[in-house]
Amino acid sequence: MTKRFLTALACLLLLLSACAGGSGPAESGFSDPEEARTVRESMRYVIHAAGRLEGPDAWGSPRDYDGSNSMEGLAQCAACGRRPIAVELDFNFTADGQLACIHDWYTEYADEIENGVPLTLEDFLAARIFRNFTPAWIGDAADWLRANEGTYIVTDIKDDNIAGCRAISEACPDLLNRFVVQIYDESEYDEVRALGFEYVVYTLYRLDWNAKTDWRALGEFAAAHPLIGFTFSYELCPVEGFVEGMLRSGVPLYIHTVNEGEEAYFDMGISGVYTDIVR
Repeated sequence: MTKRFLTALACLLLLLSACAGGSGPAESGFSDPEEARTVRESMRYVIHAAGRLEGPDAWGSPRDYDGSNSMEGLAQCAACGRRPIAVELDFNFTADGQLACIHDWYTEYADEIENGVPLTLEDFLAARIFRNFTPAWIGDAADWLRANEGTYIVTDIKDDNIAGCRAISEACPDLLNRFVVQIYDESEYDEVRALGFEYVVYTLYRLDWNAKTDWRALGEFAAAHPLIGFTFSYELCPVEGFVEGMLRSGVPLYIHTVNEGEEAYFDMGISGVYTDIVR
């Protein structure tokens, strides 16, 4: 029998197992299936970049801010009371090699940043995100996890994913199962697992169009590599046959970024959404 046939057969058997009840394909590949189910449950609503915050603009008028990755955002997520809960954070390296919680080194995030030029950790922590909020780094994220049971952090490491995962594993080796690591390419999977991270989400946004819509190849990868799920832009949902094909993997599907109308996606079979709204 060919390798392709065996892989297809494995996908079919896993899907039948999921439909029949019990552990799904991702759960059956983890050391603790119950914990894997809890991680999936936490991701029904993944709070994007620590959630939407309100604060004054430059003229003192109130406005909403998305993408702060800030201490105030983390505090708001902890206070919402929902458990388990997953919070997505962006990470970038500082000029001195520390892992900061920031989407990009752009001046739009802080007046102290020159576009494309990382700050040192000291200078970053002294800045104000959107002139209002307190910056966070990996040390703060780890402290937040330790202080709040039933919480998980979904990573979005913007520059060097493997180096970022290594930095996390060195900063808080006691918390590896509280991080859900996003990978951006199949080649990153084994390296991430070797660093001790068991919970992996394959995000498709950096793939080219053909790769990100090839649900057969993605399903074959999932059959051989335990995943918490796939995540992709909601804009892929109308692509003919895509969601239906991805669902055949038996692996949960998550989409980003959705702030309203999520029930329509749940009706399609989507398991969860990344959202700016803390709920």
